[in-house]
Amino acid sequence: MKTKPAVLLTENIHPKYLAKLERYARVVRPPDLSQATLINIAAAEQIQAIIVRTKGDITREVLAASPHLKVVGRHGIGVDHIDLSAATEHGVWVVNTPGASRVAAAEHTWAMILALAKNIPAGDSAVRSGDFGIRERRKSLQLEGKTLGVIGLGRIGTTVATTAVKGFGMRLLYNDLLRFPVKERRLGARKVSLKALLSKSDIVTIHTPLDESTRGMIGARQLAWMKPTAFFVNCARGAIVDASAVADALKRGKLAGAAFDVFVPEVPPPDHPLLNVVGAVLSPHCAAQTAEANLGYAAVVEDVLRVLAGRVPKFPVNSPQT
Repeated sequence: MKTKPAVLLTENIHPKYLAKLERYARVVRPPDLSQATLINIAAAEQIQAIIVRTKGDITREVLAASPHLKVVGRHGIGVDHIDLSAATEHGVWVVNTPGASRVAAAEHTWAMILALAKNIPAGDSAVRSGDFGIRERRKSLQLEGKTLGVIGLGRIGTTVATTAVKGFGMRLLYNDLLRFPVKERRLGARKVSLKALLSKSDIVTIHTPLDESTRGMIGARQLAWMKPTAFFVNCARGAIVDASAVADALKRGKLAGAAFDVFVPEVPPPDHPLLNVVGAVLSPHCAAQTAEANLGYAAVVEDVLRVLAGRVPKFPVNSPQT
């Protein structure tokens, strides 16, 4: 009887794909996600695949301790906690599920935008305290005719942008490493510099991956380019934006509002700057926490099994040396 390959599963996944994984592989679950534990298990269990969610770093050290490893599957999109260079050097595929959260993340982004534009959190609090006078003091922003700036016009960014143009009649600016002529024609979008986008947009939303080129890309200098009436939304990765700079801009009236679904660290401590500032709308990194998105994320099992069977994956993040 052929021995099943060992797959290290760091967190729970959807039962449908867990059952499929267990059918074709021996699933190993670590007692914790420390580097020492991951290194010891990778070596002792002859791990051939690792599936990670948001916790557990797949570092160069983990990869070096995994001589049998063929593939690391990311249950999600962002791979900033996986050492891509080291994986490529070791001949290990890294795969993810790039389209799984497109709809969920875009919908959540719009929930955040509307919460800001329509004063939903402040209005809710005012009604509960009997303060109907808030409607005279704080006017909502009407979206039609306003400008949305999208940083990163990938799958999620495009879905957000399409809703802006087709649903709300907004104008669209975007900033991206690439140019998208078809999207420009379809959405009436204009590609501009980051400075132009920030200075001309009424609402800015960011949808870039986190890597060394985007880490800290929005700080005090960039926020100073924005209109004091503008809103900023981050449903991408916390480390892309300097949260302290955003909080400071809100306090000084240099920004009308900000919405964050992501933080550094993942669970913000009590002294996190955004927790105690007026004008911030916050959610617990739940943009993609829908049943549909989680099922889509778990489909990474398909690509992991494809690699274990000696085939090329459908959604590779790297091109490993073999």
